Amino acid sequence: MSESTQEYQNKHKKRVKRIKKIIVLVCIVCLVLPMILSIFLLVRVNQMENKLNTLLNEEVSQEKSNSGDIVEAKEKTSTGGAVSAGTGKKVYLTFDDGPSRQTEKILDILKKRQIKATFFSIGREDAFSKKMYQRIVKEGHTLGMHSYSHQCKEIYQSMESFQADYEKISNCLTAATGIKPLYYRFPGGSTEVAGKLSLTDLENYFTTQGASYFDWNVIAANSATDDVSVKKMADRILDGVALYDTSIVLMYDSEDRKMTAKSLDTILDRLIKDGYEILPIDENTIPIHHS
Repeated sequence: MSESTQEYQNKHKKRVKRIKKIIVLVCIVCLVLPMILSIFLLVRVNQMENKLNTLLNEEVSQEKSNSGDIVEAKEKTSTGGAVSAGTGKKVYLTFDDGPSRQTEKILDILKKRQIKATFFSIGREDAFSKKMYQRIVKEGHTLGMHSYSHQCKEIYQSMESFQADYEKISNCLTAATGIKPLYYRFPGGSTEVAGKLSLTDLENYFTTQGASYFDWNVIAANSATDDVSVKKMADRILDGVALYDTSIVLMYDSEDRKMTAKSLDTILDRLIKDGYEILPIDENTIPIHHS
């Protein structure tokens, strides 16, 4: 064999070895690279899955929290409270001199807003009035007494005449609703009684009846005689309740006080916006007395 042939063969062998090494290396790369990519993708998928689970858990927790807030808000509303930011101040809306067609309009608004109030009613025996007494109680409001006749001269003539009128209005409301009324508002307020009857005697009489009386510290504009706008009605009440931690607001639901119903939505909007809690009078309400 010639030297050139030997050299050629050696070169050929080296070339073949290099090719084999390259082929082996390529095979190794082809085998290992997918494994590396698979591991990398698996890790990334796990990371993304963990993040997704975390986000889902946070979303569920937030939904539960929001749901709890909604339930709490509904519970407050259903019990007569209408609370926004929360000032800690309480407002008791009371309506005197009904029932009338205005009472019906006021009840419609309160029902729509899910707000409870107090109605100090006078005595009437007609079917519509009895229906209003029943609706007041059925819809969760407090039904109170404002005398039967609303004739101050007759009612305050003597203790006997007062008691006779009291028994008449108490029996009237009890017969209509099946519930004995426990809260009384003097026609004209307790100052109207002063000098005519003894408030001590009256309070003792209320005690025997398991009852109590309530005056007010905020009064609506006199919408029966004044040219009153919705804004004036609302301003008068909002300016008044701003002065007290607990306000008992006197409004009217007699037929001639049409501005009460017309302004009520605006009054409620402003009270709620300012964070007042609106409640009906009950056994936990501290009475306000003028005398």
